[in-house]
Amino acid sequence: MTDTFITLDETEAFLRANPNVTWIDLIVFDINGIPRGKRFRRDDLPGVAKDGVMMPSTVFIMDARGNCVEETGRLWETGDPDVPFRILSGTLRPVPVGAGHHAQAVISVVEPEDVDPRGILARQVSALEAAGQTPVTAVELEFYVTKPQTNGAFILETPQGLSDDPDSPMTFQFEEMNALAPFIDDIYKIAEAQGLPIDAVMQESGPAQFEINLKHKADPVAAALDGLLLKRAVKAAAKNHGLHATFMAKPHHDWPGSGMHLHASLIDKAGKNLFAGDPISPLFRHAIGGLQASMCDFMAVWAQSANAYRRYVPKAYVPMAAHWGFNNRNVALRIPRTSGDGTRVEHRVASADANPYLVLAAILAGIRHGITNKIEPGPMAEGNGNGCEAPQLPTVWFNALERFRHSNVVREAFGAPFQEVYFKLKQAERNNFERIVTSLDHEWYAHVA
Repeated sequence: MTDTFITLDETEAFLRANPNVTWIDLIVFDINGIPRGKRFRRDDLPGVAKDGVMMPSTVFIMDARGNCVEETGRLWETGDPDVPFRILSGTLRPVPVGAGHHAQAVISVVEPEDVDPRGILARQVSALEAAGQTPVTAVELEFYVTKPQTNGAFILETPQGLSDDPDSPMTFQFEEMNALAPFIDDIYKIAEAQGLPIDAVMQESGPAQFEINLKHKADPVAAALDGLLLKRAVKAAAKNHGLHATFMAKPHHDWPGSGMHLHASLIDKAGKNLFAGDPISPLFRHAIGGLQASMCDFMAVWAQSANAYRRYVPKAYVPMAAHWGFNNRNVALRIPRTSGDGTRVEHRVASADANPYLVLAAILAGIRHGITNKIEPGPMAEGNGNGCEAPQLPTVWFNALERFRHSNVVREAFGAPFQEVYFKLKQAERNNFERIVTSLDHEWYAHVA
């Protein structure tokens, strides 16, 4: 697939329709899924739309703290060159909160870049479409709402009027949503202005934890971008109401983690669901087999941070093995209770802080792997899935990175350059994180050593 860039007519139509907008953020999402970019004045936008904007190529090799990771071999060795970006058509939208002076647009590299997450996903989509199979996907995201702290500090403290007791999470109740109704209204207001297809919102199983679902699209690149922009919408709405929202995977050891669930199916050129059958098609069985067989290889994509690995604990609706089943929330690959055009797989492994571009790319790669090699899935899991034959996920970061580094499936899907850069970037992050001595080290060991 090829990106379509904004025209001058589209830009000028936006400016006429939004006379209050004075600042426009141009955003590119890095390997971590973190938005980075530049802010432009209104009068400069037509020139940027026409000529593009230059950004350092190292924007794709930054860690979560914004440091360029030299271990990737793409910093000093390259001279850190600028590369051209253009605004994607259809992404220039207002951010209607506060005084309404801000807008945003998404930019994409003009020339192919082998470590661009958007390009990685686009290549998987193109490979499936070449076989007459169009992926239909959707993203679900969980997050916590907290009180903001000073100087950038973070404490998981629920807003006034919301439960702070993990034994009383108010799951699927309405009181918490009622208390935060203005905040939720703003999420939907921003989403409508930006064309984000938000579906339901619900109270999740943690204090002040919520889930928002996005509707399915027959364009995985757009669906992944919806997930990334939804995060920005939630954060902007929270800030407008004196709150803070976090998609951190495990913000408290005693509270449920936040996940990202992805729904996927394939349709043919006539729009027929290729996964539908009685109850599922042979092609769907092979897709499940491929997802099972490759799941451990892509663990470093499902869990992209040190914190994400704290989420994988028993009896938490977080899969720790690559099992599958019908209408079963304990498994990694859940086939929801539906049929016909609605037949799909729900991939339940990824953490909310992961990059949807990469998560969807890995899922589609697993589906392709299974279909191409006609891989049969293992036995279907029943109940809690304990004792079911299924590959156990590498829930230690070091092991996940080593599996990713040496995987032929990853190399075939993402390319050797991306595989190497991603491994080195995350290995450097892991080394830096694990060398820090924390207060818990002192509390547990200093007096007994």
